Amino acid sequence: MSDDLLPTRGCRREFVGWDRPLLPQVAEMMVAGMMIDSATKNAVSDFSDWICVLPTAQSALRFGNLLCSAAESQGLQYSAPRILTSGDLAEALYEPENPIAIEFEQTLAWARVLRQRDATSLRPLLPVLPETEAIGPWLELAGTLRRLTADLAAHDVSFTDVVTASDGADEKQRWKLLQELHEIYLGQLATAGISDPHQQRRRAIKRNTIRSDRRIVLIGASDLNPSVANVIKAVDGDLVAYIAAPADNASWFDDLGCLKTDAFSKLQLPLTDQHLVPAGDIADQATAVSEAVTEFAASHRTGQIAVGVTDESHVAATEMQLDGCGLSSYRHLGWTVASTAVGRLISLTATLVARPTWRSLAALVRHGDVHRVLTSRLAASQDYLIPLDQMLANHLPVNLADPLPAAAMKHYPVADQLRTAVLEWLSELIPSPASAASVRTRPIADWCLCLLEWLDSIYAGFSSDDAISHDRRLTAEAVAKARELLTRFTKLSGHLDVPVSAASALEMIAARLADLRVGQARGDDDVQIHGWLDLALDDSPAMVVVGFNHPYVPAAVTSDPFLPGSLRSRLGIADNERRYARDAYATQLLLSTRQDVRLIVGKRSADGSPTPPSRLLAASPAEDVARRIRTLLGGTRHKDNVSHRWDNDRATTELPIPKIQTTECPVKTMSVTAFKAYLECPYRFYLRHVLHLKPVDDLARELAANQFGDLVHAAVEHFGESDEKDEADEKRIFESLRHHLHDYAANHYGDHSESAVRLQVRQAEQRLRFVAAEQAKRIDQGWRIHATEASVEESKGAGITVDGKKMGLRGRFDRIDRHEQTGQWAILDYKTHGHKPEKKHLRKNRDTGEFEWIDLQLPLYRMMVPFLGIEAPPQEVQLGYFNVSDKADETKINLAEFGEPLMQQAMDLIHQCVRRIFACDFSPNEQGVMYDDYEMILQTGVASRMLATASAGEGEGDQ
Repeated sequence: MSDDLLPTRGCRREFVGWDRPLLPQVAEMMVAGMMIDSATKNAVSDFSDWICVLPTAQSALRFGNLLCSAAESQGLQYSAPRILTSGDLAEALYEPENPIAIEFEQTLAWARVLRQRDATSLRPLLPVLPETEAIGPWLELAGTLRRLTADLAAHDVSFTDVVTASDGADEKQRWKLLQELHEIYLGQLATAGISDPHQQRRRAIKRNTIRSDRRIVLIGASDLNPSVANVIKAVDGDLVAYIAAPADNASWFDDLGCLKTDAFSKLQLPLTDQHLVPAGDIADQATAVSEAVTEFAASHRTGQIAVGVTDESHVAATEMQLDGCGLSSYRHLGWTVASTAVGRLISLTATLVARPTWRSLAALVRHGDVHRVLTSRLAASQDYLIPLDQMLANHLPVNLADPLPAAAMKHYPVADQLRTAVLEWLSELIPSPASAASVRTRPIADWCLCLLEWLDSIYAGFSSDDAISHDRRLTAEAVAKARELLTRFTKLSGHLDVPVSAASALEMIAARLADLRVGQARGDDDVQIHGWLDLALDDSPAMVVVGFNHPYVPAAVTSDPFLPGSLRSRLGIADNERRYARDAYATQLLLSTRQDVRLIVGKRSADGSPTPPSRLLAASPAEDVARRIRTLLGGTRHKDNVSHRWDNDRATTELPIPKIQTTECPVKTMSVTAFKAYLECPYRFYLRHVLHLKPVDDLARELAANQFGDLVHAAVEHFGESDEKDEADEKRIFESLRHHLHDYAANHYGDHSESAVRLQVRQAEQRLRFVAAEQAKRIDQGWRIHATEASVEESKGAGITVDGKKMGLRGRFDRIDRHEQTGQWAILDYKTHGHKPEKKHLRKNRDTGEFEWIDLQLPLYRMMVPFLGIEAPPQEVQLGYFNVSDKADETKINLAEFGEPLMQQAMDLIHQCVRRIFACDFSPNEQGVMYDDYEMILQTGVASRMLATASAGEGEGDQ
């Protein structure tokens, strides 16, 4: 430690070295100094007239805790200083002439300036401008200009400076326009009675109104922007800067302790090969973190180990790995409010208000808090989600304003009640269908007041004290943050506020919630997860940094659309060299202030893109750099055997497949189609036909294959029941078929269905043209439709007796024809494909070459002939398909030609199936099925197949 010379305004620099963490040293020094000053007085450590300035919120919080602990360890009565971040300091040192505009008000002022300008005059700024009425794009552009202005002002650069430094007439014209617009922007703020913070800082300095009656202590504030630095320099008072560096390096820092860029360009970092850990993708990097933390945990408490992430995409994977190792963690970054239940609620509501569709409604009503509110409103005995999903899957409605199809209203009244409840609940936000043509607009402040009341209606009485689980504590914090934001926005300047729709207001709020963060309670043994900027002043004795790569460390700043890297350099604005110096200094501190450090260098980012090693690795001797780069890019690390909660020797998952345990046969009657399901897999048969478990696809936007088949079936079925069934004219047959098709479509899908559904109806119509031609031929051949959708049931005596037990049978027959002259009967089943019955019923065994049955539909039809009132021997009744294909030549009647030996095999197989069912044989099929609706239950999905493959691979390696 040493004193340096005093600058002009009296800033004393204290260099404390970089062999120990800065914050504990400064806390001890301040308490020791206070003890000397108060040696003859009471044992008091009173810092209430001090302002301590730190670079980040986390370092400020940590320093406050360290200072309090240092005072209490000496038995002193402690009075805390005012602790601020460097970004908050400037406005604490002067009184603005007008209240400072919040960022959103600044954005609104810029948007007002831009929208009031003639489009032609803005061409130098942007060749393509947003539409005049669309506020969202204007706010986006305004936000860009606000950030640009703040960037310039933070570095004490004026628009005049940029005009001078610009190259080319076009660039100079653009910046002159921006200068003009900026003056108008300041005028808009003044008219609104508020002010720009950067303008107020400059005025305060110029008028010499910067004041502080407190001692100001700068602690590790090595990267102050020029705007803040100028405010500090204007303070005429006691000013101290504590700097983490040896006194010999005093020339590397300016009068306020800020680093000089050139001084760090040739810094040699104290890197060793042991510090660097190669890793692959994001998952492997997280694994490397858990290995390093486990290693350090042998000599440090886990609460003393810090993990630094250079990009937020590393956080979730790192947390999961640490949790798997049984290590709890604490993320100082917290979570964005947008990622909490409150943020998702507002985002989902914004989507529904902007696009009032059934799909967006279904997403919103699944939100847990919305589900709670709506359940109490509906007071229904059944959860509304099940009928809602079924209605969406079966009828595919689109817009909430459109009436539901008649069939949907009949079978799913709860869905309609839900729609009514949601629209009533959000009536302030969603206009009624009658007024939908004219979108209701209000000032943003009014919408925020409305949203406050709406939010309170959902979370009334909800506080963090009542929240037990981690997620609910975050929700409680998020509610408070959202309320704070909305409350502030209710006070927006009336001059700057603009009328917007509810959808636009919600989208604005949702976007700004992404900038707010909430945190969790930290445990003493939690591994701390920090962002990169917090690492330099962190005092943990062990540290792991993940993502020591380009473009994270140092981050590039050359992608600004208005301020490219070359222009930034000419203006002296923070550029790549400045970022390099800042991060080189930070790396120096984290390496020199502790012994246990690991820098994990990955090969790929979370999105799979390559991430080269950080260029900070070049701050070493050339021979070391070359060797390390080769190791990091081509080598592999020694992987320690870290145990996870999920590690085991099992070849399968621990989730058991539910067993079917029944002593009494639960099946009393079977449908014709159920036999095929049993042949495929007895277990899946049980799930579908006994437990009635069926998948529901509520995300479909077009008819599934079975729904398309139902559409065609309905048209031909109703035709067969109509007066036109004996019509011989092809055109009239088609007109009748088309009428029944559209009647069914309107009843089930309405007049406002998805475009894909309307297209499928057209495709079905084309198929029915082919059907009409085939039906006309059938009539000409002397055949007539005798019955459509005829049925047999157990109550009519239909059944199969096996070993003295009777299994009831039920079935519906698409079509029964009879020839007028010969009296021949035919049972036909409509199929929306072009395959013959033999292809769908039989499969050749690869081993024996013999045919085996895979579907028993038509043989079962023969067995039920006596129950249909057909007075003919069953073997004389024709069986077949009426194929309704998308090709004309495949749309025809294909009769089955099985032969009696095969039919006898089918009879035997039918009896065998019934016998096995009576014996409660519902074992799973080991071979699986082609299209599996139950892969999650039977664990035949991707994850299980990958596990099986991995296990097989390990087995082969062992041999």
